[in-house]
Amino acid sequence: MNLQPPFNTFRIEKRAGEYKDFGLPPESTYPLKGVTYPVDYGDIEGYIAEDEANLDLFVGSGEYSGYLRVMRPELKEGEHKFYLNLTAEEEKSVINEFSPVIIDHGRYNSVLELTEAIEPFRQPSK
Repeated sequence: MNLQPPFNTFRIEKRAGEYKDFGLPPESTYPLKGVTYPVDYGDIEGYIAEDEANLDLFVGSGEYSGYLRVMRPELKEGEHKFYLNLTAEEEKSVINEFSPVIIDHGRYNSVLELTEAIEPFRQPSK
């Protein structure tokens, strides 16, 4: 996968079509027990999200870039997840899969706008 910086550090955690069980106890009230990822999903190094893990990124096969902000019980303002190169169908599938926990979502007009949007998550170089 050839992605331009800073997305060239993308590491796939789940490939398109893979299911991830969140391992929640049966009594959990969180509305998602797991998800099937419509596109490749992983993270990019050097950027830390609100959950203190590497910044999450969905990567598809189209031209749309954007973000989701999802509810997390332990995070008052939720967590950002970004997407790059999604088709309209892939974007719809990601939004549908996460819809029970989406607080907000939107699309950027360019990869440059996406790059600017993730800048606050960048960690200082060591």
